[in-house]
Amino acid sequence: MRHDEPRLGEVSVERGAWRFERPIDTGTDPYLLDHVVEGLPVFPAAYLVGLMTQAAHRIRPHLGVVGVRDVRFVQAARFRGTRGFQLAVTAEPEEAEPDDIPVVISSSMSPPREGSPRILRTHAHGKVVLGTPKERAARFQRIDFSNAADYAELYALPREIQHGPAFLAGVKYQRHAPEQLLAVVAPPGGPQRGWREDRDMPGWPSTLLNAILHVGFSLGVLSSARTLLPLELEAADLYAVPEGQVQVFARRQGVHGGRQAFHVVSWDGQGRPVGVFRGFVLQEVP
Repeated sequence: MRHDEPRLGEVSVERGAWRFERPIDTGTDPYLLDHVVEGLPVFPAAYLVGLMTQAAHRIRPHLGVVGVRDVRFVQAARFRGTRGFQLAVTAEPEEAEPDDIPVVISSSMSPPREGSPRILRTHAHGKVVLGTPKERAARFQRIDFSNAADYAELYALPREIQHGPAFLAGVKYQRHAPEQLLAVVAPPGGPQRGWREDRDMPGWPSTLLNAILHVGFSLGVLSSARTLLPLELEAADLYAVPEGQVQVFARRQGVHGGRQAFHVVSWDGQGRPVGVFRGFVLQEVP
């Protein structure tokens, strides 16, 4: 797997629950150094969703990932220095809906003082929807971004967050209205790399999820001029992984109590849908 994609750990199965577990730190996963929030590397929220899809797909490899539902980002996973933790991804199919698989991502860390209990945290939970991918019809208009602004301007906002090469997927952007943002994104490192190195890799590429959702995040930052943290993703319909650049449209749907909700749509160079994200909610940091 390429160095800018997270991976699952060793698997164990007990009473129908699949648990993938491995140690993680900035040495095992150097892309973390390219996502720094207020001075500390932070595991990207979109990568948590990517791990969810990997876990579910490992359980039902004969099906495709067609969506996620009811994702909640509970607590950020931060890294201090070289200290890491044990990352666990737990998926347990339900008898009533065997192809809608709940997934929980958590971690455990050694305590700061000997004799104290290990530090346990839940980082995210949600449900991955598996099924047979449907044939996509072109229904979006391809937009000309030749005279648009450089997306690098958005990566510089807000100043509390720094992005490195593993996350520089945005190419150009346009903003025709305060509540809207259009952008074109490409795989980190250039379109020639593709969104996934191995076609047989399970799940949906985390880099692609991150590139698309970052457009919604950027619109939120432009709208509030504040640092934002993801809270939830109500639902996403996921289609075939494209080969190259993806065009993205984000629209802010509402603001309430420091929370902003967004609708984000993406499509490939032929106008075929890539991903449709509803209820992507961001919270202003106090």
